[in-house]
Amino acid sequence: MANQSTTFGARAVGNLLSGGYTGRVRTYTVLSTYAVAMYVGDFVKITGASANDELGNNHSVIEKAAANEMLVGFVVGFSPHSSYLNQIYRTASTLRSALVCDDPFVTFEIQASGTLATGDLQLVADITGSSGSTITGLSDMQLDLSTKSTSGGYLRMLALSPREDNDFGLYAKVICMFNRHQYRATTGV
Repeated sequence: MANQSTTFGARAVGNLLSGGYTGRVRTYTVLSTYAVAMYVGDFVKITGASANDELGNNHSVIEKAAANEMLVGFVVGFSPHSSYLNQIYRTASTLRSALVCDDPFVTFEIQASGTLATGDLQLVADITGSSGSTITGLSDMQLDLSTKSTSGGYLRMLALSPREDNDFGLYAKVICMFNRHQYRATTGV
């Protein structure tokens, strides 16, 4: 059976150091001056600033990451907002608290943007995608197989995701980890 294209960004599935994923996240602030919508599963980066969230708590500020940018993690949710009680994504230009899986050793599932072959495992690649669904609230970010190589990529492909509806080929779901991460970098933001 052919793989279905169902983009969702990144979903945590485990941890290289401890095995299972504990669900631990860190809170970050997304500023109201940031005019880009954000979705569950989006990869994010720290900007180097900190600011208060809608409750007055101070956190590091994040923005959506693009290809070739150092990553700190991916969004797993947003704190509730009184104006947006029925949506799980962040509307552009709204002050929100984002819950981010920022563990450098987390393993996660992501859809490949092209055709995954068995020889691609253990290679590295970048991300692609810049939007998401306002219906599901999920990201459209994917593993960009057109950038796969032996060095330089931000995500490392570990394994084919063990699902009945998944196989090598177009739109395969892949278990990955961060190859380059802001908390493992040797320089600050």
